[in-house]
Amino acid sequence: MEETISVSTLKSFVEKKIKKKTLIKVIWNDNEKITLFITPNMKINSFIYDEKEGYLFYDQEGKPIVNDIPCILPEKELVNGKVELERIKNKKFRINNESLSSEDIAFLENIIRS
Repeated sequence: MEETISVSTLKSFVEKKIKKKTLIKVIWNDNEKITLFITPNMKINSFIYDEKEGYLFYDQEGKPIVNDIPCILPEKELVNGKVELERIKNKKFRINNESLSSEDIAFLENIIRS
């Protein structure tokens, strides 16, 4: 059986890591749907994926968002609405532009087992 983490559990973990309240925002375009963990003051209206620069986000006026997004979860990382721990370990999953440490992974594993 695969070890999975719910999106709400991941949200709590992101909040703990960045020490700020976060919101979950699901946003999509013609090509894909992504789940964002953002701070309440972030106003994101659209996004594109650039092969060179990754995800680029824009506000309602079409201006680029310059602040870092705390956590981006592409649709392909979700399996039945949950995130597999192996996907977090093996992919370049980042919170506040930092990879997860071995302590972070151990913490998530403990959450799953409890």
